[in-house]
Amino acid sequence: MTTLTKSYIYAVIAAGATVLATSLLEWNSSASLVWLGYLLLASLAAPVKLRLPGMNGTYSLSFPFILFGICHFTLPETLVAGCLAALVQSAVNANSKPTPIQVLFNMANIAVSVGACFLLTGMAPISQAGRFQPVALALAAAAYFVVNTVLVSGILSLLQKKRLSEVCEQWYVWSFPYYLLGVALVGLTLVSGESLRDGAWVVLLPLAYLVHFFVGLAELRPTSSGSAQTGSTLPAKARTYVVTILLAALALLSVAAWKWESKDPLRLIAYLALAAVASTLKVRLPRITGTLSVNFVLLLVALAELSFSETVLMSAIAGAVQVVWKPKHRPALVQVLFSSSCLALSAGLAWIAGKWAVQASGIDLGMMGLLALSTTILYFSNTLMVSAVLSLAQTGATSGVWKNCCFWSFPYYLAGAAAAGLMVMTARTAGWQSSLLVFPLMGLLFVSYRIHVTQAGVRQADPSAA
Repeated sequence: MTTLTKSYIYAVIAAGATVLATSLLEWNSSASLVWLGYLLLASLAAPVKLRLPGMNGTYSLSFPFILFGICHFTLPETLVAGCLAALVQSAVNANSKPTPIQVLFNMANIAVSVGACFLLTGMAPISQAGRFQPVALALAAAAYFVVNTVLVSGILSLLQKKRLSEVCEQWYVWSFPYYLLGVALVGLTLVSGESLRDGAWVVLLPLAYLVHFFVGLAELRPTSSGSAQTGSTLPAKARTYVVTILLAALALLSVAAWKWESKDPLRLIAYLALAAVASTLKVRLPRITGTLSVNFVLLLVALAELSFSETVLMSAIAGAVQVVWKPKHRPALVQVLFSSSCLALSAGLAWIAGKWAVQASGIDLGMMGLLALSTTILYFSNTLMVSAVLSLAQTGATSGVWKNCCFWSFPYYLAGAAAAGLMVMTARTAGWQSSLLVFPLMGLLFVSYRIHVTQAGVRQADPSAA
């Protein structure tokens, strides 16, 4: 270990000790049963670790509990829980016995990261931020992610003699979807200052599926795939199917235009512009002729906040932009129209189903229930329509194409739904303008996911790589 590496480690430990000691001097906790229960849960979550592809270490599920402390407890209370969780994470369920320096460094990292969050939020729990709670939560989570990433990537960079950017790409980009989902889950506890409600526990499901997804990436094997036929070379059945979808979308757009309604044109313009930008952030998935973009996050927000006409219009434009923006091959007009039509039909169906569930059935789904229903319908209808045309064009089984599409796209939709929920919550508490501040998180998720897919593609082509 070089002198520079030792100096870096000792500097971080000293900084963490200073933050912890200073905060403990202000300790005024009554050690309530709620805090003791939180302390226990944070400690139990710390040993739950997952080793992901391309990583030399493990990722723990303790982050949501640390963020919960930042939201609802004081700095010293959160630091005690965070440092205890770091101690448990280092010592329990480890491949090798950690050294005291490693344990101290991990605890100091947590202390500095948590201290940065409280400093950014005015040294008070986020629950006291009034109507700006969602914005404060997003800022605190971003601060924690950045500080934690830089501190640990710094020591790994020195030990492995690699560039800092390279370490971040190979290691911490994998954890960002978990951070995002943790923020969404904890953010739900801030809604109207109440505890989890409206079936918000369903956000736990993405965590389980993401574990399955990332483990599945490591098990991928090289495969070959045929190329889809496009344009005028489509088989007769595929052409008939495409024409049917285009006519259905035309009818839907006609209804949307006939019943046009827009309560806030400025908000529509802002969401529409953001959806167009999001459509340019695309990921090309292995073994699939097509791309996946971030625009569905804005579509989910539109389903909750905009009218039927606005939602259909936004979906149609987003689908077209996604195809024409920097394609691998110049798309035919029918491809542009089909993509636009599929997204418009899916969004329209999701909007109608959501309103029917709330109005016709008399069931109060709440924000999370409505968002879950909208996400499900938007996802399944769009992926099934696209999988069907790919199956007809490639003369393959629709179920096989759809299964492959699900593996790659479903976790992305889950993480996006969590971000959309955070945007909707922010819009309803702090105004739609403030909700736009949450969307940049999806940019980071896009970068993370693109790296996942790229590395998986390399492993498929050459299993000995990565």
